[in-house]
Amino acid sequence: MANALKAHKQVGEEYLATAKPSSVVHRFPFPPQMVWNALLDGPAWTEWLAITQVTWTSPKPFGPGTTRTVEIGAQKVEETFFAWDEGKRMAFRFERSTLPVSAAVEDYRVVPVEGGCELHWSGKASAPLFLGALVTGQLTKGLKEGMPKLEALIASQPERFK
Repeated sequence: MANALKAHKQVGEEYLATAKPSSVVHRFPFPPQMVWNALLDGPAWTEWLAITQVTWTSPKPFGPGTTRTVEIGAQKVEETFFAWDEGKRMAFRFERSTLPVSAAVEDYRVVPVEGGCELHWSGKASAPLFLGALVTGQLTKGLKEGMPKLEALIASQPERFK
């Protein structure tokens, strides 16, 4: 039997500011638009992270209020985007999930640099006892290991992300 989805706290920018979130930065030898396009490609997420499915549940154009559902094995997360700067930034909160958290946020920023761009990720989760730190640590580890895989994916299929 699948775990029931639980509603989480309605958090956003202020939540990231309340304590230092965990962060990961990766430099890509690609134009920012290619990395951004990879972030918009639902199936691509399953190719570079331990995610089994990503479903955008809002129509384009995406922006604040956009929703999507992410599945990680038997776990499910319904996300709501609270920040969206096309081509530059997307940030979302966990609206409801099967995870043992009371609140969680992820923030992705694509920053142009000489010869390509950097993807800056920050995230934070809160939960009873040590579980918030555990979930935050797992998110951080996944992104740190995943970003080189994202780079390899874009390099192997550049036409897909133009």
